[in-house]
Amino acid sequence: MAFILKRVENSLDAFRAALEAGMDGFYLGVQPTKDAVCVVASDSVSRSMKYNELPRLKNGEAVPKLMDVLEFPAKLSVIELMGEPGWKNALAAVEAQDSLGRVIFSSLEHSEILQLWAACPRARCGFVWEEDEAGAITEEEVSDLPEALLLHVPISSIHKRADFWKKYDNRLAVWGVTDYEHIKSIGFDPFACAVDF
Repeated sequence: MAFILKRVENSLDAFRAALEAGMDGFYLGVQPTKDAVCVVASDSVSRSMKYNELPRLKNGEAVPKLMDVLEFPAKLSVIELMGEPGWKNALAAVEAQDSLGRVIFSSLEHSEILQLWAACPRARCGFVWEEDEAGAITEEEVSDLPEALLLHVPISSIHKRADFWKKYDNRLAVWGVTDYEHIKSIGFDPFACAVDF
């Protein structure tokens, strides 16, 4: 099971600290700027702004570009696409860093993932579900999905339907995890856990 970082300040310092703390990688949202720079999403990022117009982070750093984050020696990074259409910029950044083998693309907008996957069948991809959606999904719906597709599900939904989700443990990327004991409480080991750090 891989432990990956989620919900940090989104600074390069925070990503560095996560690796030093023993995380295997990162879970981060990305979006393109007006001038098509793929950046790590934060409250200060607006799609209507060019990269050099973005305000600095609280620690004084510039908003990180996805390419900068991919330079870290992370074993795995889950990249959640924020805002349509962002997949082309994200895929281009990942391919430019020769990082396709250690990245999983995900999104709440499943059409974005399907478009990316069609353009790059070698990419690892996953659908993200919110708690209510994950709680309503049926076995038939999961079985209709390609087996290579990862399932990004909140731990709260897994707790409510552990027997249902256990069958898909090798495809599960669980988010909303607070610590190791929290993930052990579900009774099985998923593929990856996004730990709030």
